[in-house]
Amino acid sequence: MKKLICILMVIPYLAISQSEKLKVSLLTGPTFSWLTTDENTIESKGNRLGFKLHLQGEYLFNDKFSITSGLGLSFLQGGSLNYKQGGNLWSETKWSVPHGDSLPNGVNLSYRVKYFEIPVAFKMRTAEFGKYRFYAQLPEFFLGVRLGARGNINGQGIVSKDENIKSQIYFVSLGWGLGFGTEYHFKENIDLLFGVRYQQSLTDVTDDSGRYFDGTSQNSKDKINAIDIRIGIIF
Repeated sequence: MKKLICILMVIPYLAISQSEKLKVSLLTGPTFSWLTTDENTIESKGNRLGFKLHLQGEYLFNDKFSITSGLGLSFLQGGSLNYKQGGNLWSETKWSVPHGDSLPNGVNLSYRVKYFEIPVAFKMRTAEFGKYRFYAQLPEFFLGVRLGARGNINGQGIVSKDENIKSQIYFVSLGWGLGFGTEYHFKENIDLLFGVRYQQSLTDVTDDSGRYFDGTSQNSKDKINAIDIRIGIIF
């Protein structure tokens, strides 16, 4: 992981002189994520604070339009879900606590997922207003590869933290997003970026193969939604 972060830090300097049509950005910032579901017996409960580190390459068609792609790491993505009906909800998990396969009604399950992300987006810029330009980055699509996942349980008679729930999260996630912000011309060949981005997974992120107490399958479609604050430097 440390080696990957070092690579993300070094690549911009290697790319600066390669092409006048290529810009490279190093982006980071906090993210606020939450889970939504399509099942009415499950309720979204609370959000999660995480952060992201992305390296973005940008190919300029002209002064106003470009296409972007890159590599990134997303930490602590997810949220909490409340299950009105209990049962064997995390059936793929090897429990560190007894009776994990019979979670009580009303249990809260929280998710913390780490992803390796590959986004692709279309970007539009305004003309210059002094040292400022404004941009819209949409549509954006991304591929997320699960690196790890941990979870907490909070229910009547059972409380557990930091369970390894990697097997409960699908290995690949597909999603979409859009972003807006401003670029500030700091000095020659260096701009600063400040923006906000919304992302949502299009595919189900949770591998639901458990059963409720009444014998029915737990087969909800759960999505991660996130709002990112983007702070970066453009070379």
